[in-house]
Amino acid sequence: MTAGGPTLSTALSESDARAYSANINRFYLFRFFIDFQLWLPIWVIYLIDERGLSLTQVTALDAPFWLLLIVMEVPTGAVADRWGRKASLSYGAAINAVAVIVFGLAGNFVLLLFSYMIWAVAWTLFSGADAAFFYDSLRVLGREGEYQKLWGRMRAVQSSGAILGLALGAPLAAMTTLWVPVVGSGALIVVAWGITLTFREPPRFVDGEEQLGYLAGTKQAFRIAFGRPAVRAMLLFAAVVMGIGVSMQILAQPFLASHAVGYGNFGWFLIPGQLLAIGLSLAAYRVTAAIGLSRVIVLMPLLVLTTAVGLGAFDHLGAFAFYPLTTMVFAMSFPVISDYLNRRIPSSSRATILSIYSLLFSLMVAGMEPLMGAVGDAQGLPIAYRTAAIAMAVIGAPLLALWLRENRREVLADGEAEGTDAEQTNPGESGPEPAPRS
Repeated sequence: MTAGGPTLSTALSESDARAYSANINRFYLFRFFIDFQLWLPIWVIYLIDERGLSLTQVTALDAPFWLLLIVMEVPTGAVADRWGRKASLSYGAAINAVAVIVFGLAGNFVLLLFSYMIWAVAWTLFSGADAAFFYDSLRVLGREGEYQKLWGRMRAVQSSGAILGLALGAPLAAMTTLWVPVVGSGALIVVAWGITLTFREPPRFVDGEEQLGYLAGTKQAFRIAFGRPAVRAMLLFAAVVMGIGVSMQILAQPFLASHAVGYGNFGWFLIPGQLLAIGLSLAAYRVTAAIGLSRVIVLMPLLVLTTAVGLGAFDHLGAFAFYPLTTMVFAMSFPVISDYLNRRIPSSSRATILSIYSLLFSLMVAGMEPLMGAVGDAQGLPIAYRTAAIAMAVIGAPLLALWLRENRREVLADGEAEGTDAEQTNPGESGPEPAPRS
């Protein structure tokens, strides 16, 4: 065993195998309660109507949240690599419950800001640690090849929780007050916290890997993430595409309100996108196998761009039909991108490197979301959507081209390396298996 953490053993006892298998189903349940949030369909309207904020103030309030995410992402990812994914997830759930309850009871801007700050810390404890926990639980069982399929299934479970929150949250707010669904969501996260206590920490190291100190491990993760061109390009590209897509999502509720939709009915407009997300999350690995990774990656910015152009061109309630396209991107991207990265990064730095992606994503949203809120208040929502379309064309397209080039080079280099190995093999013998990326 490597000092400071368990290592990946070649043999598992029957009880250990059952425990690591149980991690998978328990993690599904954990994510269900994290995403079963009653505030989902009404939180922007809650801030505007209940707490008296403007759209500019709502998006400005998000800015320090995303900035703190930027500051905390990598340190908390390194915590998960150093002291365990289970601990990171458990602390994250406990802090998240406190944040949501304070958010629902906050009577002034200062308390709202405080809730956002502790909420950001909770999210960074989840981010990176969740995918690393899931992947390493599969890896110790020899099932890492199923990751994309099962992570897609997990995303479907998340969407199911979100659908339940959307369906129940808005009617509950209409029957009571806007803050009641928010506070009730905190209790659901407490259930998720209880589930984390039943997790078994999976091995974080393969035999021969040495656990580095906190700072040394963080530096190594950055060297790996930015030292491999295809990984670096994917991190930057995915952060931009997802950041622009998320920034548009915050305008969904104001869009519905601007077209005279009562907040009690918001859920019915938001649920179709989540239903689509369930189907695509489950099918993501099949879609990738059918059309290829590169085509799936190319589709992502095109779908976000189509959403932005459509909403920017048609200021009509019917234009809300474009929003599910962005939901499709979210559904496909998480299993596909995290699988791509997991196969190319070592287990000992997995949570930290995945947190680097979240850091870049947070940096994008921290700039884009307040910009869109200010533009929406000053010039109208269609102009805000057009702003997102321009950003995708100007920033996203070059990064897509960069990733396609670097990924092609990597594939060619791997093919040449395998060919060299085959030439050095004695006649009649089969060539060696390519070394695993992770």
